[in-house]
Amino acid sequence: MTTKPKALHTSENNSPASAGQVAFVAGSFLAGFLISLALLHHQIDSQVFHEGTRSNAQPALNVWFDSNAPLVYLAMTATDTKMQMTNRHPLFPYFGVLPVKAMWLLGISEPVAVCLVLAFGVGLMSGLFALILALTIESLALAWLWQLFFLSTSSFVFWSGICERFPLGSATILAVTAGAAYYSKKDRMPVAVAVILNVMSISITLTNWMFGLLLSWNFFKIKTALKVSLYALSVTLVLWLMEQLFIEQRNNLLYVDSWNQKFILGTYAGGVYQKLVALLGHTVVIPSVHLHGFADGVTAESHQMLGVAQSTPGSGSLLGLLLIIAWILLLVTGLLSWWLKTEKNRFDHYLSLAILGQIVLHMLYGAELFLYGLHIVPLVLLLIARGLNEWKGTARQTLISSLCVFVPLLAFHNITGYNQARALYLERYEERLNSLTHNPLPDETRERERAQRPAPSGSIHEPKGD
Repeated sequence: MTTKPKALHTSENNSPASAGQVAFVAGSFLAGFLISLALLHHQIDSQVFHEGTRSNAQPALNVWFDSNAPLVYLAMTATDTKMQMTNRHPLFPYFGVLPVKAMWLLGISEPVAVCLVLAFGVGLMSGLFALILALTIESLALAWLWQLFFLSTSSFVFWSGICERFPLGSATILAVTAGAAYYSKKDRMPVAVAVILNVMSISITLTNWMFGLLLSWNFFKIKTALKVSLYALSVTLVLWLMEQLFIEQRNNLLYVDSWNQKFILGTYAGGVYQKLVALLGHTVVIPSVHLHGFADGVTAESHQMLGVAQSTPGSGSLLGLLLIIAWILLLVTGLLSWWLKTEKNRFDHYLSLAILGQIVLHMLYGAELFLYGLHIVPLVLLLIARGLNEWKGTARQTLISSLCVFVPLLAFHNITGYNQARALYLERYEERLNSLTHNPLPDETRERERAQRPAPSGSIHEPKGD
């Protein structure tokens, strides 16, 4: 049995309310896009693929919380590289290399094109989060504050300016989630829509197909859900094969590389408690950042990488401690309100199972779990918002007033932590870059490396210090 949730968007809404909703979603997209573009444009030079250097020795590789910025940059700018990794990111070339090459043909340099594509992904993530709030939250004031809350989380602050796939992956997750929110108010979901959403869920990251599968499970009988899955796989396979029209396909779709096995039940991520802290605490309130070499024997020199997996929640400052306490209270009360007061529908079932699925996945896989924050934080915030939406009268006014204090302090804390982490990143980056400058590859090795990579198709800014 399902019930129709209260929301900003109903057939009885007058035009001012509809205009306010459109402004809310469009404004959220624009804010995410502009924030990301400003950060990326300022920082892209220290994230690009460094020519003449082996892939596993790139100066920017892994330093920023285990991110693969230079390899993702290469995947967005080169058409014949293994870094496309289409066995794990099946349709990423459509979102990455294709628009970058199209903009290059229009005279836009590759670094700028990469920034625009990545910023669009962040804007899309922000806009979709706002859309789901508009579909599920009746208070416009609460929706705006909750959107600002999301933009203030450490996950958004730390990852909106990094050359990574995660914001775009989060956008595909939120697209599926928006479909679940919208069709929870309808009698049925069209099979064609479910197939499209399933294809989107699998497009950027293979494991994100769990969201498409959960969508099918919650909206269809088993037989129909299996058909949706089969159709989605077929469409994905066709699109995957068509990628050979504009890239050299070097990855077998069924190939499972041994590299990922190194991140299964690793010691750096800690036990269950530490992993939960990283997924639900550090991803909202950044703690003190430490230097480490999490991957013993895996490409990175010891103590050359930034991490928070082993940090204490709220560590680093008194404000951080107060914020993590406030966040825990908000998390607990929101979840209790959702559990006790919210009339559950298909959207609630999908959302709760999606969060549980992500937690179980990262209990098993991952080292620096802060890396995956954008895949779980938006979902947790949406679930809490569903619970807090039940607060009325004085309780709601108190909540709104508290958020008016909490959100700016959270933004200040996370931005301050980001600036400090960025300084540490640049120190490590410059050290690695100088090391490469003073210890260049032998000529024959350099030529072999260059031969395995495509020639640049546009001007690429070299990292500073080269």
